[in-house]
Amino acid sequence: MHLSLPPCGLYRTTEALPGKEQWVRENLLVYFHNHSQQGPPLLLLPAANAHNRWSFHEKGYLIRDPSYVSTLTPLKPEGLYVLGERIHISRDEFIPESTLVQLGYTRGADPILFLARFGDNGVQFPSSGLKCTSEIFGLLDDVNFRTPEYGDDGMH
Repeated sequence: MHLSLPPCGLYRTTEALPGKEQWVRENLLVYFHNHSQQGPPLLLLPAANAHNRWSFHEKGYLIRDPSYVSTLTPLKPEGLYVLGERIHISRDEFIPESTLVQLGYTRGADPILFLARFGDNGVQFPSSGLKCTSEIFGLLDDVNFRTPEYGDDGMH
């Protein structure tokens, strides 16, 4: 019997990984791979955060019990989004609809919104943001533009 696995991506653990509880605990940001060189799915832990985006360790933890995969909660990819509606921060403060935001996460997989600012001929994002709940995901719309990666356009 072949188990249908979710796509690779960011997830929140809701339970510790059996046999690896010391390292992979509940409420942890992980990168899930639905495949590995050994066969079983794999969890990678966050290594470092730069520019509000996580990089993950190259070596991870195999998921030996297939039922564990169903305990993972999928998360929206890190990156740029536009708010689909206004968000009230307090009675008098709000973030307007259509605001450009960067979505990031804490190690505990809590979403963080970083609000765009204009400066020095570009858009910048601060290193601190607003900690949110996963309810924010429904208010984030994809940003439909592309910027060339280094070398994509022949420019250096």
